Amino acid sequence: MTNDSRGAFNPLERRRAVIRDLYGDMIGRRVEEVPTPALLLDLAAAERNIARMATALRTTQAEIRPHIKVHKSVELAAKQVAAGAIGLSTATVWEAVALAWAGLDNLFVVNTVAHPTKIRVLADLARSRHVLVAVDDATNAAELSAAAAAAGSELSVLIEVDTGMDRAGVDAEQDAIALARQVMALDHLRLEGITGYEGHCSLEFDPDVLVVKHCAAMDMFLHVAQRMESLGLPCEVRSAGGTVTWKLTAERPGITEIQAGTYLFMDNFHGTRVPGGFEYALTVAATVISRPPNRLILDAGNKSISVAGGPSLVGFELGALRFDEEHAIFVAGPDVDLPVGTWMRLTPGYAPGTTNMYDNYCVVQDDKVADVWPVFPRGPGHNGLIQLP
Repeated sequence: MTNDSRGAFNPLERRRAVIRDLYGDMIGRRVEEVPTPALLLDLAAAERNIARMATALRTTQAEIRPHIKVHKSVELAAKQVAAGAIGLSTATVWEAVALAWAGLDNLFVVNTVAHPTKIRVLADLARSRHVLVAVDDATNAAELSAAAAAAGSELSVLIEVDTGMDRAGVDAEQDAIALARQVMALDHLRLEGITGYEGHCSLEFDPDVLVVKHCAAMDMFLHVAQRMESLGLPCEVRSAGGTVTWKLTAERPGITEIQAGTYLFMDNFHGTRVPGGFEYALTVAATVISRPPNRLILDAGNKSISVAGGPSLVGFELGALRFDEEHAIFVAGPDVDLPVGTWMRLTPGYAPGTTNMYDNYCVVQDDKVADVWPVFPRGPGHNGLIQLP
């Protein structure tokens, strides 16, 4: 991580200032006055969800390292840590850097990182933070080692194990052991254990089949951990679990931490499948812009809300026809009293894909905008968090 010479404060503070300058006039307004589309955060509901997860995990051996790809908010990440999270999970190096700028630590990039610039940034970050990264390739591990040596830092490594999702990760026990030994032989790397995401279970909507698939995934995952430990290879950390499977994973003996994230907001993809009584804390404000016969059209299309999982209208059971770029189209006859100009809210189908589209949250308390918080970093870029050499 390099110093930023374009201002007297870090990019996160600059972003906060920009958001306050652009959207600060919303603070104190009734939520219905916010121009649409807008991303609304019910702060009280989000805080209750954080507390529910913290309370539920007290009866298990697992702790939580929540995945911040869902909210991309340092304010919310700080609340999760204050409630007992042992650290934070990120999808990207840029997310980890943003958390570090906010003073947060114990950051796990739950991904393999290959681009040389991102590897350099990660190694630089590890000079001042405890940074973990997933690895499933020996050459990549050697590149991480070289970058950490150049930075004068140490990176912690978790071997990524593919438990059935057919994404990244080693596929077999012997491959995990071989890679673990290679990592152990490299300077400036510290092997801490294994990670795996049983995301294929989250895609299973038959609850009985989901349990069977989850059991098989965890059997394989924990067998790798047991074999590593029997051979004297460090495996203190066994990190897994998403929001759909959080309870099954947390209650499985041998799992040390879960990476659930969407429990904080909830959405229609996760919906009633997630145990724990979590509330919907994230909505998108929209306005009715047209009322053709038998249709209701709002100004929040697929550039404003993730359609995966199926967005729905809050307070109305109307079937969705489709989502164009700037139009959400629902079935609604003339008996539905929602004229042009009506302010409404949509529940996202998929929260992480929705937050990534916005500059900021309108933080709602008592039906008023209490604050505006940046969504940072959003998008695939680094958002000014680094300077290239």
